[in-house]
Amino acid sequence: MRNLVLLIPLLTAVAAILARDRLHSILIVFSYLAFEGMFKLLSGYHPLVHIGVDIVFWSILAVWIAIAVVARRTQLPRVPFITLLTIHVAWIVMLVFSPYTASVFVGLASLKIHLSMIPLYFVGYILAEDADAPRRFVSTLLLVLVATFAITLVQYVGGPDAFLDLGEVYRQRASYFHEWRPFGTTALPGGQSLYAMLALPFAIYLLLRGDYGIRNTRVTAAIVGSIAVFLVSGVRQVFLGSLVIVLAMLGLQVTRRAGRASAGLVALLILGAATVIAVQQFMAPAARRSVAEASGIPDIWRETDVLDRFETLLNPETYAKARAGGLRLVWDRATAAPFGVGLGRTGSAAAALQNQLTEDPFQRMLQDRFGFQDNFFAAMLVETGIPGTLMLTALLVGLGILSAKLARRAPTPEDSAFGALVAGYMLAVLVMSWGSQPLMANPTLAFFWFLGGMAAGRLHAIENLDDAPS
Repeated sequence: MRNLVLLIPLLTAVAAILARDRLHSILIVFSYLAFEGMFKLLSGYHPLVHIGVDIVFWSILAVWIAIAVVARRTQLPRVPFITLLTIHVAWIVMLVFSPYTASVFVGLASLKIHLSMIPLYFVGYILAEDADAPRRFVSTLLLVLVATFAITLVQYVGGPDAFLDLGEVYRQRASYFHEWRPFGTTALPGGQSLYAMLALPFAIYLLLRGDYGIRNTRVTAAIVGSIAVFLVSGVRQVFLGSLVIVLAMLGLQVTRRAGRASAGLVALLILGAATVIAVQQFMAPAARRSVAEASGIPDIWRETDVLDRFETLLNPETYAKARAGGLRLVWDRATAAPFGVGLGRTGSAAAALQNQLTEDPFQRMLQDRFGFQDNFFAAMLVETGIPGTLMLTALLVGLGILSAKLARRAPTPEDSAFGALVAGYMLAVLVMSWGSQPLMANPTLAFFWFLGGMAAGRLHAIENLDDAPS
């Protein structure tokens, strides 16, 4: 099984290269990303699978670049914020050779997070020349995500015995949690909520377009599946992030399409209430029986229930105490290390590079002092210092404003709804950054660059249309 898993990134790369058009190639990349976490666990975090999505994406990118060179079309599009992005990339590359970076190998390995997904920005921008590309991307990927939600819910009902015997890595990952939570197709219990955070707004986007109704199977399944996955995953911050996206979308659309926005909100409330009742009355009892019958699991799993976590959202103290001290942590990192303390010290890279980061006393001291912070801004300050943090934050805010501009100015409901979707996503990432590191790991990072690029591309197409002579 482990050796067969190693072939999956390579076979997926071949499929992406042979896809009938570039949008289908990108859909294969994001579809692979939805299952990558499961492949990592099944392979025991083999290095080949750990960079699986990079293999798939950079394989098709290499082919596209080769085709462009042969055709003598080597000029990159003039995307928004290109100067700022170029300086940001140059700064990150320079930090590879910083005396604080544990080694050149560690620095280069860290580029997987800091730089490897940036080309998606350009790809999204180019693909957006087709006005129907956003709809095709969202509607097709939504089917893939609904399938992963079905796997997640089956795991939840089936209990730990349904999959913990797939490997020791599964047991180790699950042992850190106080409740039974399904992995789905990700590398962490509850990780499927990251895709639910996107699938719910994706479904609302299709409703706001006007050519999809609540009776559409994929829309209904996405809304119901997303909310059910939120409940059984227990990741409250990601659930709130999804609500931020949806509310921002509806807010940007309410003055332009009040009827459609109101209908979307009503549909969300009705389906949401029905899903909560169904999970509590039917799925949760079955899951509790499975946990009670399971062997070799932490005793606390029989005493606590993941569904109880969402009750704390009604308590005001939850918001006052959760992730407290973020501003103090950011100030500490900014003053202690204004230019960072080397790449790879935090985020997803740190777990994979732990041995290299602690192999000598000086590096071990830095890692003990700066090795973890549950705050994106603090983490970026450690990795890239004040310059890198300011530049990436400016790109995040800039793409959010650009997308809101698309939502307000687009002449068609399709482009307006897509602008609202991307603006809501950028706002949610900004808000979540105070309690997590959304732009230091996939899938949020990949979607950030690709959706931002598509919004920029659609706005450019509309502005060119406005400037064209009549």
